Amino acid sequence: MTFPSCDQDDMIEAIDRVEEQLHNNHPNLALMCRFLNSIARSLRAQPEARDACLAIEEAIGKAGMPSTWQSGI
Repeated sequence: MTFPSCDQDDMIEAIDRVEEQLHNNHPNLALMCRFLNSIARSLRAQPEARDACLAIEEAIGKAGMPSTWQSGI
């Protein structure tokens, strides 16, 4: 997969934020949902990332949070 450098930086930041929350005793689900949707939104244009997007959507759904990454397609 290839991304413009600005997208790469945004993706790395979002992934870091999700990882931070995963290490907390009480992760902020709304914050994780926002960043997971952001990651999936960045990946959605990459056909080879389809499975990753669907895995992210499943995780968001299991957490009972809204999946918004497909909005505007």
